[in-house]
Amino acid sequence: MADNKTNTRLFDFFLLSVSLVGICLASASESAQGRKLSFAVNGQFKILQVADMHYANGATTRCKNVLPSQLADCSDLNTTAFMWRVITAEKPDLIVFTGDNIFGSDVKDAVKSMNAAFAPAIASKIPWVAVLGNHDQESTLTRQELMNYIVKLPNTLSQVNPPEAAHYIDGFGNCNLKIHGVPESSLQDKSLLNLYFLDSGDYSSVQSLKGYDWIKTSQQFWYDQTSKRLQREYSEEPNPQQGTAPGLAYFHIPFPEFDNFDTKSATTGVRQEGTGSATTNSGFFTTLVARGDVKSVFVGHDHVNDFCGELKGVNLCYGGGFGYHAYGKAGWERRARVVVADLNKKGTGSWGDVKSIRTWKRLDDEHLSVIDDQVLWNSSPSGSGTRLQPNPSSSFFLGAITMADNKRTSMFNFFLLSVSMVGLCLAPVAASAQGRKLSFGVNGQFKILQVADMHYANGATTRCQNVLSSQLAHCSDLNTTAFMSRVIAAEKPDLIVFTGDNIFGSDVKDAVKSMNAAFAPAIAAKIPWVAVLGNHDQQSTLSREELMKHIVKLPNTLSKVNPPEAAHYIDGFGNNNLQIHGAAESSLHNKSVLNLYFLDSGDYSSVHNIKGYDWIKTSQQFWFDQTSKRLQREYNKEPNPQQGAAPGLAYFHIPLREFWFFNSKNAAKGVRQEETGSATINSGFFTTLVTRGDVKSVFVGHDHLNDFCGELKGLNLCYGGGFGYHAYGKAGWQRRARVVVADLNKKGTGSWGDVKSIRTWKRLDDQHLSVIDEQVLWTRSPK
Repeated sequence: MADNKTNTRLFDFFLLSVSLVGICLASASESAQGRKLSFAVNGQFKILQVADMHYANGATTRCKNVLPSQLADCSDLNTTAFMWRVITAEKPDLIVFTGDNIFGSDVKDAVKSMNAAFAPAIASKIPWVAVLGNHDQESTLTRQELMNYIVKLPNTLSQVNPPEAAHYIDGFGNCNLKIHGVPESSLQDKSLLNLYFLDSGDYSSVQSLKGYDWIKTSQQFWYDQTSKRLQREYSEEPNPQQGTAPGLAYFHIPFPEFDNFDTKSATTGVRQEGTGSATTNSGFFTTLVARGDVKSVFVGHDHVNDFCGELKGVNLCYGGGFGYHAYGKAGWERRARVVVADLNKKGTGSWGDVKSIRTWKRLDDEHLSVIDDQVLWNSSPSGSGTRLQPNPSSSFFLGAITMADNKRTSMFNFFLLSVSMVGLCLAPVAASAQGRKLSFGVNGQFKILQVADMHYANGATTRCQNVLSSQLAHCSDLNTTAFMSRVIAAEKPDLIVFTGDNIFGSDVKDAVKSMNAAFAPAIAAKIPWVAVLGNHDQQSTLSREELMKHIVKLPNTLSKVNPPEAAHYIDGFGNNNLQIHGAAESSLHNKSVLNLYFLDSGDYSSVHNIKGYDWIKTSQQFWFDQTSKRLQREYNKEPNPQQGAAPGLAYFHIPLREFWFFNSKNAAKGVRQEETGSATINSGFFTTLVTRGDVKSVFVGHDHLNDFCGELKGLNLCYGGGFGYHAYGKAGWQRRARVVVADLNKKGTGSWGDVKSIRTWKRLDDQHLSVIDEQVLWTRSPK
């Protein structure tokens, strides 16, 4: 801070503070709610970020981590004085408070402390917005009560939550502000800069996820949908603009990607402490990069970090500690961050769209020094990004797989069987299982067969990959057909789930014929089945949407193009939920006691600066989250209300990044023989699943030589193991299928109740269809 204030000067600031607090109690008629924000006549819009004031009780609250010579006269009033000085010097168009505005555990009265903390902003009559940190609510008001009070203060543009999302969004204080073009310019009614404010919470309420909180799926969905709406408005008449307006995001707790930087790798600023992020990855960084409009994120929380670093086109910036009752570093001045957006100057002399976004910091020293001036973003010439076109075989780890001995005669018989079953695929849609109610059997069980990575191509003419040399001559797609027929006959499942790469598109001549042949054994068995898509399915004659539109017309399938209630917003094709009801004639026969979720994990990233495989998007996670909550409400309702949530299973193709956690030694069962082919970024879906808590196991394919199951934070992550013979494998390592069985509790009356346990094993395509790796994935805890 500046040199020690004299007692007289501190007393003057105390009087100023008291008078400003009085202003906070003014009529709400002074509110800035509904006020239109615009760029100034100089083509600029300036934002002052105030991070971590930690305000407590004013003059009686002592400073932390200052020099000994400064300590005697230092209090919350130094925070007030600093804010007043920097507002006067910078004259911002908007002030943003990024949380821990008050330090709740030391606060006697949250209302009085907030009034004092925000007083300089209110006195300046400058619009301001506040989000909450992890300490704000530790006094006399909850987070909701805090925001309910804040939005009534003069000149604030804060919202309790956006009206259009209030019924579903987590947290309090989420909102969006639009910054319009210069008044009387052609863009005066167009938002040229979009600001997003989010509540990053306080501490995790999920038992298995300790530490700080994070931005939830519902908030990310709101941001995603808001960003898309703003882009549409930006592109509409009058004065349509290309692309999307740049955006900035403000919240308190940093996400784990801030860990990518230290003082050397950051563009400006320093790291002097660890990143205090959540212990799990929420995927919000991925959501931001995928949308592409937000150019910079600004957080607080870690007071002695003040760096900015660029990662995949997004700048990750700390504000730096502002408040004197907040921890700091003696001799390292408190600081504030300033951000300025500049408009392009048109040839006519009028102002256009945003040209650049710059930032610097102000120090609370004698001169209010400006440091670390940098350009965060410059607009580039108009033009669209290039879609990534990865090499479909680049992730192959060619190694190994076995199969039962082949006989020319038996293969010919299977060929005839395959041809006959392909014919069944052309049966009328009346044979479809759509709308069929799935239930546990009279034995209290429900059995699911997972078929991963058939890689079906053209039948008898398509040769096998990675088999023993003695098997190669007579091995084709028909071996895949034969294996499926054998395992269906042996297990008699209640449902068959195909988890993608059902066909190997790049080798397929006709996608319809290949799919018909691939699914033929399931159709012939007249067993309900569901398919999701992998990264290779669409590489032939049909797009992903066209594939799913064909699949849903096949006999006995329960697949959907997408859930009707989410069809207008959800990404991908084939997302679906199935409810498995209690045993017939039991008291739960009309209640779903096991919920299955099927998701499209995509193919390859379409985001130009994220290479590699695709991932489950924010919209899909939101659909899962909302569906899971709805199913829990139904589970808890009359008649026969149940406690908690029914267990669930999730099926998709591309594994989550969390699969990297396991190897053959720490997995419960199975082996790892190749790397995990996940997306290169974290989608946050693991966090979404663990947060909801109903899904007990995830089942994927994609990596054919991995077949392990491992438990992480209460969630089992399981590979199916490679099934198809035209898929890469490992000679001598048998193709395999995964079986999952859910068992019901037996009531004292002899009838069946809710789900007791979920078990799994694998079947090998050897002479005996050997069963291996039996394990219990989940058992219900005693009530």
